This record gives sequence, C-alpha cells and structure tokens, in this order.
Amino acid sequence: MNSYPTRWTKQMKVVVDIVYDEKGPITADHVYEKARDVLPRISLGTVYRNLNRLVQSGIISESKVGPQQCFFPHPYSNTYLECKRCGSLTKVDYEIHLGQVSKATGLMIDSYEIRFKGLCKECEPKCI
Repeated sequence: MNSYPTRWTKQMKVVVDIVYDEKGPITADHVYEKARDVLPRISLGTVYRNLNRLVQSGIISESKVGPQQCFFPHPYSNTYLECKRCGSLTKVDYEIHLGQVSKATGLMIDSYEIRFKGLCKECEPKCI
C-alpha cells in the first residue's frame, strides 16, 4: 500500500463515495454512470485514473469478476460467491486470520481472495 493521494479532487471524492456507497463490487463503467449524475462532464478516463490512484493508495481494492475488473471498499471481505449464472458477487461472512495461516505454513501472507462459485439467491430458483 502506498501513501494516500496528496490532492483530493472533486472527481476523486465522487469516485470514492460511489465505491463506498455500493453494497458490493462495482465496475468502472457503473462508477462512471453514477459519477455523471453528480459531475455531468466527468470523462471515463478520469474515472479510471481515479480508481487506479485509489487502488494504489489502498483506499479501495479491485478484483477480476469474470471478464471485468470490479472495485470495492478496502478492507472488504475477500470471501464471496460468484454466481455462475448472472456473474454477481455476494459477500460471504467468513474471515481467515492471516497471522495464523502465516504461522502454520511459514509463508509471508499479506492478502487473500477466496471465491466460491455457485448460484445466487435470485438465480437458484430459476435453475431448479
């Protein structure tokens, strides 16, 4: 994790607020759509630059979900279910204690990601 941004622009504040207001991961395109409601002249490039700066500074995190990069507040539970039908992510309340895993394995672990794959609550009834 690097240092926090030295200059908080209006655009960066809007982007971080959008990511933290979401209940789960959000794509850059979705951030862009929401940002345009607040800042109609914001460009997609500005959204991507700010998302990347926020990731580099450790304020938000990113993960690949299917073919898309998604962004979410940091720290965020790195354990979730990816729906095989609709591609949505659902947070799974399960945490791993990295200190215990590091001690047990002798490995230096600083982050993790566990992705269960299955069906979300909305898609499950459609597949029965």
